Amino acid sequence: MANEVEAVRAALRALEGISDPMDRAKATTELLREWPELHRELREVRQQAVISAHAQGRTFDEIGPELGMSGDRAGQVARGK
Repeated sequence: MANEVEAVRAALRALEGISDPMDRAKATTELLREWPELHRELREVRQQAVISAHAQGRTFDEIGPELGMSGDRAGQVARGK
């Protein structure tokens, strides 16, 4: 898991490392334009993971704290809220 998060951070650092300010701004603008769709996809990945963990027998009260949220919130995530 940490590797995936670090890969995203590395991609952000790569944007910061673009030397030409206009190229850096254009690349960042492109990412920001795509962010709503990427954000939706990230939420779906998390939702499916919570659903899978719950289907394996874990309660939302067990899942929530591991994700830094309450059990009630984990249940909401599973329902797509």
